[in-house]
Amino acid sequence: MIAMPTRKTPPRHTQIADRLRSDIQAGRHPLGTRLPNEADLAALFDTSRPTLRQALATLVTEGLIVRRPRTGSVVVATHMPVVLSHAVTSVNELLDYPRDTHRKVTGTCCVKADDALAQQLHCPPGQEWFQITTLRYAGTSPAPLCWTDTYVLPRYAGVTTHRRHTLMPVCEQIVELYGEVIEQADIEIFVMRIPKRMAAALEAPVDSPAMGVMRTYTGRGGEVFQTTVSVHPEERYRYRFELKRETRGRGVKAPR
Repeated sequence: MIAMPTRKTPPRHTQIADRLRSDIQAGRHPLGTRLPNEADLAALFDTSRPTLRQALATLVTEGLIVRRPRTGSVVVATHMPVVLSHAVTSVNELLDYPRDTHRKVTGTCCVKADDALAQQLHCPPGQEWFQITTLRYAGTSPAPLCWTDTYVLPRYAGVTTHRRHTLMPVCEQIVELYGEVIEQADIEIFVMRIPKRMAAALEAPVDSPAMGVMRTYTGRGGEVFQTTVSVHPEERYRYRFELKRETRGRGVKAPR
């Protein structure tokens, strides 16, 4: 006689999560409404508070509810959402320039942010920067890919002496030379027109369309130590993200 395998009973918190999920999907807990409080749910399911919290944590991970102090558990979705995730494995991939590109330094100076520059860089008026202006080229192409103004804190001005200054990202040079740490990197992409001061060097008409990319690097203590603004004339550069379809499932942590 062959013994038939017995079906394992799911843990109690999983059973509760399944029941609450079904109730949400059936509309018994509509979008935007609050679930009953912990005491009432614990009594309803005849379970302990810790077990109930495990069940609610599952629904939070799945993106069905959010939990807030003094507000309780609020229904924010009826089905597990599909998420587009952007995977970046290195600072270089933030812009993903071709490997055979290089920069040509056209000028350096110390600047104090006026109102216009402060607004552009999201920094306080009067902030002091060391500015490095460069043109980026691909291989032997005579036409530059972009004009870049890099603003670093004055104490990092010596970055221009790095042996690979025109090849490596400036932020990585600062890390290497000064021991800075990149805690966060932010990117803004925007449409703009070629300003007069850049037109001749970029070999592009004044006011012609361009893509602007601003990268901001935050280091220790939340201090912004570098902001880089690049201007790409139309048809010379393509920005590419790799996006993968991802479904939040049980046991998978939601992105922070």
